[in-house]
Amino acid sequence: MPLRETEAIVLRSYRLGEADKIVSLFTRQFGRLRAAAGGAQRPKSRYGGTLESLSYLRLWLFERENRDLLRLNSAELIESFFDMQKEYRVQLAAQYMAEVAERLLPEREVNERAFRLLLAVLRSLKATGEIDRPLLYLNYWLLRLGGFLPSLDHCSECGQALGPGGGFYGQGSEGLLCENCRRGLRDLGGRALERVPAESLALAATLRQSPLDRWQASGGIPEGCREARRFFEEVVETHAGKRLVTRPLLVAEVG
Repeated sequence: MPLRETEAIVLRSYRLGEADKIVSLFTRQFGRLRAAAGGAQRPKSRYGGTLESLSYLRLWLFERENRDLLRLNSAELIESFFDMQKEYRVQLAAQYMAEVAERLLPEREVNERAFRLLLAVLRSLKATGEIDRPLLYLNYWLLRLGGFLPSLDHCSECGQALGPGGGFYGQGSEGLLCENCRRGLRDLGGRALERVPAESLALAATLRQSPLDRWQASGGIPEGCREARRFFEEVVETHAGKRLVTRPLLVAEVG
């Protein structure tokens, strides 16, 4: 059983028997994985508070042959994001991030860019308490890195340019519809669709070119940011394959 060292972000943990925990981790060197932490629930556990959700750690793992579940040997806290979660809105945003990472990031697939993305978003939430730009940035880049990012200037149904009115989407959408295709759905008695204004879609250029911290330092929240965020959340949920528990809570609290 080789001992492996890596940096990791704790996505969540849950009970294993009376004394142990299973910890879901996104690691820098090995991707997303699960590990058993022996004695982690005991009052005098050697892990202390290091396994709190979204902690940034350096840890040492034993990988057992023919076992998907690794064994955690020890952990060292690099950076805590616990205090920021005392604010409910920020806690929801952070837990949404953890849930999306578990749903979208393949198990045991190394993704250095995704690891740096999660860390940048956590640090943004911690430093600013802002929700819209960090989550928009997270959703956009997770979709892009995963190969799920839809066209933001052409209709996913007919392929025509969306035009100055922006695009439309509904539950289960993987992309945007133009005005003509939206009318077709409405005329057939389809569900109500949400509109994403052109200024929201234009934010993609900023998302591609600017690091999150630089974007936030450049000025206030731009027009259309929330609408763009909610569209990407819909696409994320579609590709996650099931409804996200945190999403309706986030909508109710943040919008």
